[in-house]
Amino acid sequence: MKLSDQLRASRKQLHLTQQDLAAQLHVTRQTLSRWENDLSYPNLDTLVQISHILNLSLDTLLKGEKNPVVKQISTDVRSKQKYKHLFVALVSLFLLMLAVLIFLGYGRATQNAGIDRLNPFLKTQIGYTVLPMPTKNHQQGTRVYAFVSDNVFGSGSWLQFSTGQYTAKKRWAVVQHKGSYVSNTRLLKKAQIPLVMREQAGNIYTKYNYKTEGPRTGKKISWWPFD
Repeated sequence: MKLSDQLRASRKQLHLTQQDLAAQLHVTRQTLSRWENDLSYPNLDTLVQISHILNLSLDTLLKGEKNPVVKQISTDVRSKQKYKHLFVALVSLFLLMLAVLIFLGYGRATQNAGIDRLNPFLKTQIGYTVLPMPTKNHQQGTRVYAFVSDNVFGSGSWLQFSTGQYTAKKRWAVVQHKGSYVSNTRLLKKAQIPLVMREQAGNIYTKYNYKTEGPRTGKKISWWPFD
């Protein structure tokens, strides 16, 4: 006997209306009517409830002649597994992206040149800076820590880079960088700096002070991994 016939016959045997049985199964009467007319089928959880209410074994419900419900349940199970795998894949992808962003954010906050070099969200920029006055101990390959202005509005960041030996007259530099990763520097005289950037480059070198300068990255959120 088909599932629809079993439902109808067993319900009537127990003197239950469609509304009575639907209420016990927490579905609408229209849903139950569709089950009894082979228009749709209950899921496995509902079948368990039906077996208890109508005093029918699951074996009886599922093995009836020409009973398509088994195929339907099998399809539902496969669909749920497919969506479960898709959900797991999406969650894994989200966690991976989050981990990458945290890693890149750490690179920005700590000014890790190696990480910034790999950051695809940072663009290569050209900035200008003034260097400290050279001293007697100044040697080839000296590393300095200076504020590099990237545009006419004064935006930029504090960067550490090697300058090579320079003089008092040639103590400005053009710096090519991606975040804190400095790929190239060139010493300049102030007159060689584009006119619109001379004011931003400045004349006097000042040391970094967090209270007045804020984060070294020049951003309010120092760990923000995007330009």
